[in-house]
Amino acid sequence: VVEVLNPVRSAGRNPLFQVMLTLRHEILDGVDLGGASAVPELGDDLDVAKFDVSIGFETGPGGLRGRLGYASDLFDEGTARRIGDVLVRVLEQAARDVDVAPHEIDVLSERERAAVRGWNATEREVPDLTVAGVFEEHVRRSPDAVAVVFGGERVTYAELDARANRLARYLVECGAIRGEVVGVLLERGVELAVAVLAAAKAGTPYLLLDPGFPDERLRSLAGDAGVRVVLTRGEWAERVPAPQRPVCVDTDAEAIACLPGTVPGVAVDPADGMCVMFTSGSTGRPKGVLTPHRAVVGTFWGQDFADLGSDQVWLQCAPVSWDGFVLEFWGALLSGASCVLQPERSPEPDRIASLVCGEGVTTLWLSAGLLNLMVDEYPQVFAGVRQVMTGGEAPSAEHLRRFRETFPDVRLVHGYGPAEAVVFTNAVTLTAVPEGRIPVGGPLANKRCFVLDERLRPLPPGMVGEVYVAGVGLAHGYLGQPVATAERFLPDPFGGSGGRMYRTGDLGRWTGDGELVVVGRADAQVKIRGFRIEPGEVENALTALPHVSAGAVVVREDRPGEKRLVGYTVLTDQAASEHGVEGVALRSALAEVLPEYMVPSAVVVLDRLPLTPNGKVDRRALPEPDFGELSSGRAPRDAREDALCGLFAELLGLGSVTIDDSFFDLGGHSLLAARLITRLRSSHGVELTLKDLFRAPTVAELAHKVSQAAPVRRARPKLSRRTRAGVRL
Repeated sequence: VVEVLNPVRSAGRNPLFQVMLTLRHEILDGVDLGGASAVPELGDDLDVAKFDVSIGFETGPGGLRGRLGYASDLFDEGTARRIGDVLVRVLEQAARDVDVAPHEIDVLSERERAAVRGWNATEREVPDLTVAGVFEEHVRRSPDAVAVVFGGERVTYAELDARANRLARYLVECGAIRGEVVGVLLERGVELAVAVLAAAKAGTPYLLLDPGFPDERLRSLAGDAGVRVVLTRGEWAERVPAPQRPVCVDTDAEAIACLPGTVPGVAVDPADGMCVMFTSGSTGRPKGVLTPHRAVVGTFWGQDFADLGSDQVWLQCAPVSWDGFVLEFWGALLSGASCVLQPERSPEPDRIASLVCGEGVTTLWLSAGLLNLMVDEYPQVFAGVRQVMTGGEAPSAEHLRRFRETFPDVRLVHGYGPAEAVVFTNAVTLTAVPEGRIPVGGPLANKRCFVLDERLRPLPPGMVGEVYVAGVGLAHGYLGQPVATAERFLPDPFGGSGGRMYRTGDLGRWTGDGELVVVGRADAQVKIRGFRIEPGEVENALTALPHVSAGAVVVREDRPGEKRLVGYTVLTDQAASEHGVEGVALRSALAEVLPEYMVPSAVVVLDRLPLTPNGKVDRRALPEPDFGELSSGRAPRDAREDALCGLFAELLGLGSVTIDDSFFDLGGHSLLAARLITRLRSSHGVELTLKDLFRAPTVAELAHKVSQAAPVRRARPKLSRRTRAGVRL
């Protein structure tokens, strides 16, 4: 059986099952001990765990008795006892009613049911407001407080409000209609801040279009969202064609400036759409999450998962197309705090360090991978902040412990939540880092979280089920995709009439203290470097390429802690015989249609895809990509190129690299690229950015960049805390 099924092998586990139940009948019948008294006892063969869980039952004159054994490196005693309690509860119900169906047996005790209800008793009285309404209240209270910082520009709440009011009026004049999505194609900066606030005031949900995305991707997203008006610059006006004339913040600047800076007076309701965020789709089509004002305001108003005081200074460095933008930008502006905008598209560790020091940043959101990098390469950054939030994927316990030991006074928040529920539904402040998986805490105020079985019934602590979330942060659904919305946004059986809950697809369990622990996925969706990716969407793009007859995309973790997307493809007969298409070329073609974070680290060309006996692709049989085989080109010509080849090879885990090899074709990605930039700064004393590496990805090209790069700026002063006066609403 093992040979046919070919399961993943491990020396520490039985390959077929990990839970064993045995039953021995009437073991004392007919035993004569010569008049000596005897008491039946279960054997001690469970003292050493042969399986994850072993349950042994014996029948005798006293009835049915059992004993549960467990692997202590997987379960603690409390969890094992809860498993035993559930088993006893199931057997008691079955004994009372022999006709009860297995799915009708209740595994939850009354005490556990009350505990789950208590963990979700998060109701809190808060006003029902729009994003613009909350922002305008801060304008009235503190008009001269700094709202946005970008480079040398500092914009107060009053100034930002007036500029957004003018742009909102202009949007309406140009045909933007309340409820219709406005595309925003701008680089990060003050104009972007004005644009999203103006859209909120005009009642038009904004869709942030990352200028770094391929044009085909931008057009696809805008088309799916029904965008009629695009806010952009004149030079990009043709990148996203729309029915209405584009609104260009540069060429239309004079006309915009002539309009009144007072509130435009558009009637906007808290239930109206406020923004659209696209996530990867399993069918090959991205899904646009339509989020209302109420959900965004409710995620920050009246919450205590972090210090949301007006004296905080937030850094906004997450990609603008990501839901991290909502946390960093609106978390600041809905709190009356300041938001510092990082110039580059993606988080730049060196720039983060500079801004924390130079602008007095106190609040950071860092994805788990970026937090690891900062702890490794820039630990001094955290000496200057008050709180750090992380999440997006399973964090590294080792890095969290190092952070906690080195910076005991910095608040460390671990949060969880899908874009469909606005950034966080659960959060916990980590005063210590526990062993095993790191919990994500209980639900936030006015949000709820459930761990349910396949029949939507609550499960007791310790039992793994699917995670559902509900409450104030829920999105309306997927824009223009009613079927996908109906599949994921379900009626809430635990809330009031008309309530809904979102099926996250995550698997999780409750701890005895009411904290959620996420343990995996119920589907193929993955998180890579904080980005949510459906391999099916990437696979769809791969098989749509010319010369490709079949393909598959999988997530591999050949190096511990480093997940990578890898594509596998079979070429058409004609392409295989005539064109000699290589994986590097196919990867480059994917980069023309997919954003950088969705492009596989490698595309491997195979003669055929391996199949299981039932004809499906055998994903476990797909070979590990050999990035060393992709290396081809010239040897280093001087000491600088030789050093860069060594640096490439070290970070990519390869034996050697040539000067014509692309960092990204050999498996590099944005976080590894950030490490490379950091190493170049220390070893070569030059200032480079991720943009430089994306434009010059080979050793030969990068060596030329290094020769022309500016020297490292003077050493930064020691980071220290800064305080600012402010009020808290």
